[in-house]
Amino acid sequence: MKRSWMLAFFLGVMGFAFAHPHDDQPKPMLYYSDDCDIKITPNAGPRIDSDWNVFLTADFIYWTIRQDGMFYAVSGAGTGASGGKVHDLDWKWEPGFKVGLGFNLPHDGWDLFAEYTWVRSNISDSKTQSAATSTLIPYWNVTGFIAGTLTKAQADWDVHYNNVTLDLGRNAYLSQYMKLRLFAGLQAAWINQDYSAQFDLETNESGKTKLTQDFWGIGLRAGLNNTFQFTKNWSFFADLYLALLWGEFDLDRKDSVTSRAGVTNDTLKTSVSPWTEEPVADLAAGFRYDAWLSNDRFHILLQLGWEHQLWILHNEMIKASEPDHAGDLLLQGLTFKARFDF
Repeated sequence: MKRSWMLAFFLGVMGFAFAHPHDDQPKPMLYYSDDCDIKITPNAGPRIDSDWNVFLTADFIYWTIRQDGMFYAVSGAGTGASGGKVHDLDWKWEPGFKVGLGFNLPHDGWDLFAEYTWVRSNISDSKTQSAATSTLIPYWNVTGFIAGTLTKAQADWDVHYNNVTLDLGRNAYLSQYMKLRLFAGLQAAWINQDYSAQFDLETNESGKTKLTQDFWGIGLRAGLNNTFQFTKNWSFFADLYLALLWGEFDLDRKDSVTSRAGVTNDTLKTSVSPWTEEPVADLAAGFRYDAWLSNDRFHILLQLGWEHQLWILHNEMIKASEPDHAGDLLLQGLTFKARFDF
């Protein structure tokens, strides 16, 4: 049930995307296209005056990675307490990159494009209160830990994101100043997470939970790249893709309690490796500049945009008695792309 709406949305989008313009539409003005005799969806390239038509891409990304269900403590508890809050991680912005390799194929303007994305985030947060005025309580239930007066709560999260895509597509004119590239292909990803939350009492006792979530998956994806052309060189782009990956989660949880004497004992150690389907949605939009050099022998593209990526209900970390530590994995931020055709 949680993923059925993704399938309906996907079918609706692709049904709209494959609608063709009427035959009686005026013939578009073409930029760098050899398909002048085609009346419907002529090839929109970009193509250069070369036999190979190879292109490389490189992206600098500056994203924030966030995940629902990562609260670690609550303040404002106790008789007459007020002004508390639920404490979450101190989310940060991180640099990353994409690299890609593509080929403009000689058949009907098709193109083949592969891309790899990498980004990592390591964040933490803590809350400290004095024993006399503490209103802190743990958000995680550490097995065997009897909470007294909590003076400090701390959480750490480390996530490594890797994503690979391979697409077959075709860019075509729908009107004089509008291009649409439809594509379909494969997507593979591996996303590794380590999360820990620790709670310290005034008596020097502490409880800690450590959770690991590693995911890998592979599946189908499809989408569209829209281009709204202002001039020969400047345009606005809007991209959408949806994917469904079949993969495996490797989940581990270990709870431990440290006594006043400093002796640490494990109170819970468990693991599970479920197989599941993971739906992914991606949206991006921004502005683009194209230029052709040396009598159309080379082409360069520069674009700056904002990208949203949603991994639905990706938080599968093991819950012992916590009912609400669940949610989506979210990636978003600025993306600067450069492309070179040669």
